[in-house]
Amino acid sequence: MVRIVSLNNKSMAKVLGLMYLILAIIFSPFILLMASAEGPIGLTESILIMIVFVLFYGLAGGIFGFLVGVIYNFVAKKVGGIEMELETS
Repeated sequence: MVRIVSLNNKSMAKVLGLMYLILAIIFSPFILLMASAEGPIGLTESILIMIVFVLFYGLAGGIFGFLVGVIYNFVAKKVGGIEMELETS
């Protein structure tokens, strides 16, 4: 049995920020499609929407990751962390 008692906040922020950034890149064409549903939008607006969406989502993921690390560390000190059973092959 292994117990996770602490997470590195900066590491969580980097990993989740990058994961959210990749998700934003994958889903940005769908967001662009929904934005153009009301009417045609120009190329400049399309590019701006995609850039803002990707940057905002990546930044939000980083902030969220940092907060998850901070909250987890606080809670883990009180209750002892997450116990996991690992098996080596």
